[in-house]
Amino acid sequence: MSLLRSCTSLWGTAEIRGLEPDVSVVQDGFYLPYTHGQAWGLFAQDGTPIAAATDYRERTHIPPDQRLETSLTAEDIACEALHGAYIYGGRINPHFGHFLINTLPRFWAMARIRSPRTPILCHGPGTPAEWFGVPFIAAAFGLLGLSPRDFVNFHEPTRVRSVVIPSTSLEEQSAGYQVYGDMCRKMGDRIRATSSINQNTTPIYYSKTRLMSAVGRITNEHEIETVLDQAGVEIVYPETLSFVDQIRLMSSRERIMGSAGSFLHASIFCPNRRITCLNVTEQINTNYLLIDGLAGNTSTYHYPPALQVLEQQANFLTLRYLPDASDVAREMLELIN
Repeated sequence: MSLLRSCTSLWGTAEIRGLEPDVSVVQDGFYLPYTHGQAWGLFAQDGTPIAAATDYRERTHIPPDQRLETSLTAEDIACEALHGAYIYGGRINPHFGHFLINTLPRFWAMARIRSPRTPILCHGPGTPAEWFGVPFIAAAFGLLGLSPRDFVNFHEPTRVRSVVIPSTSLEEQSAGYQVYGDMCRKMGDRIRATSSINQNTTPIYYSKTRLMSAVGRITNEHEIETVLDQAGVEIVYPETLSFVDQIRLMSSRERIMGSAGSFLHASIFCPNRRITCLNVTEQINTNYLLIDGLAGNTSTYHYPPALQVLEQQANFLTLRYLPDASDVAREMLELIN
């Protein structure tokens, strides 16, 4: 009797769209700086939130740390931005997965619509220099030819005369545009052009056993590691690799395994991959399917019904225990062969 069940239900939708997202212009609006749990974002002159500048999940849910209600109008704000025009780059999210799902998708049109001196207006705590202090953010934006001097954020409410807003090319758990996949693949091509990447038939398994904090992990995942390692699978700890090295490694391997995690999103920078995912819920978070669709991956998602949810511990949102983990690992081997 199989210990794994194919996942067939979805959390969200996964529509792949061929047309480009819209690009709109807001005149005489205002910017409220990022403040966790308070009103922040871009607003029209009368205080109406700009929908194109908001990151919705499943088309309706705004980020949990954002509010869109404000009593302010442009007339209430004394500070005015120095530049006449900006391009909106959205929120800079320093979490790897959210950066690839929420931040980078707004940059699909940047090379085409931006002149070299037009500032990219963003939201987020800290400063552009601090954002670029996160290695994967610096690496990703560097592949687009961007540096801290190209970015700006304001720390007080500010009137802005003109903001060009590229709508996001990946709507979280909803839809993705092919232009995002195209942009990311070109970024990956730049990495692959700088070093020789030899295709390796050895499959890899991405493990979370060394993570000190995460959304979730399987407490006895080391049992899966042991079986796979003995079978010749290479065990990889993605948090130990740079952004560039993750793309190089994933580009070199056709067969990829792992429990669901944001490291899988790096496949969008690679040639189409074959992914076998140990899913920790019966539903597939459709962000994975959106990345698969844009990357051209062949992916399957499998859920072990015996998985047990444990009491929450610090640094982990959810902990799980997998009975018969070694046998589950053997089934995963059968699935990739």
